[in-house]
Amino acid sequence: MVVRPVAWLRWHAGYALRSLRRALRGPSRERDLLVQSAKSAVAAALAWLVAYEVLHAPLASLAPWVALVMVHTTVYRSVVKGLQQGFAVVFGVVVATAGFALAGDRTVALIVVLLVTMPLVNLRTFGDQGIYGPLTAVLVVTSGQPSAHAMGWRLLETGLGMAVGVLVNALILPPTHLRDAHEAVTGVAEEIAGQLDRLGDGLAGEWDVNDARDWLRRSDDLRARTEDAWSAIRRGRESMRMNPRSRPGRRGEDLSAVLLPLEVVAKQTQGICRTLVDAAEEGMPDPDPGFLAVYAEMLCHGATVVRAYRRRRLDTGAPDLPAVLDAAREHSGHLHGRLRADEFRLDGWLIHGPLLIEIDRMLTGLADDQDLSYGREP
Repeated sequence: MVVRPVAWLRWHAGYALRSLRRALRGPSRERDLLVQSAKSAVAAALAWLVAYEVLHAPLASLAPWVALVMVHTTVYRSVVKGLQQGFAVVFGVVVATAGFALAGDRTVALIVVLLVTMPLVNLRTFGDQGIYGPLTAVLVVTSGQPSAHAMGWRLLETGLGMAVGVLVNALILPPTHLRDAHEAVTGVAEEIAGQLDRLGDGLAGEWDVNDARDWLRRSDDLRARTEDAWSAIRRGRESMRMNPRSRPGRRGEDLSAVLLPLEVVAKQTQGICRTLVDAAEEGMPDPDPGFLAVYAEMLCHGATVVRAYRRRRLDTGAPDLPAVLDAAREHSGHLHGRLRADEFRLDGWLIHGPLLIEIDRMLTGLADDQDLSYGREP
């Protein structure tokens, strides 16, 4: 009973220390989060100083509270969500003041204003900022003496917090997330190459339906990682909007054009794994061992192609992709020829054909001259 909490605390303490070391060592996601946290604290402190020390606002705590939640992961999001939150807060202030004036009792006013403001939480117009309408209404009703004069102060305090939060986020190291997108796409390429290597090594030896199902589960995780990379690309694009640090030279490569072929390859890899699961089920014809031995080599060639594609598009621009593709296609043509020559068992054609089609599509998808016009936009 005592060991588990201690182990849990020890693990999390170690994780926190490792994250702090990465943040201090150099540019990283941990450093971005540390800077963002520091900016939130600075924004809240500045808003408090202005509201309390300079303006002597009666409810000065409202300003740092609003400023704190204004420092979002991108400047664009700070502005958009700031407008949404501003409307929600103003609505909460007005409704709370009017409700107290009409009811004359805090408890009755609190019930009334919550009934009126809670629907904001579910309105798409306010996004995820609608909750600040009822929160502000509760704060106004339960503190001080709500009146028209006090309402003016509440609106001033809210506007002050919004302005300070947005300005701090925009002027002090405005966040950019292009590195996150680059790392996410690089991770997808490495995971695909690793999965192809695992498949090649597995098919070259003894394997069964449990191995095939494990490969399929890993491929499903790969698809999820691809979706995360699309999210990182969207976040990177958004981080450059309304950003003072956004200059033509900083926009970088359009990584959606790089990720799209990798997404296609991820789907092909998933298709290969699903076919292998079918092949391992009872009642299905077994693939020819000779075919699988050659196909395993093709999968390793596929992993090499993916890594060459990653180097060409994401790293040094290495020119080895065409040569690697030619070698893989030559191997594929050799396997096609042996298949046409009926060198393998005919009862395995239900498995041989789909496996070969998937690897051929994979190689085509990674070719430099591939037309990407059919692709998706993040």
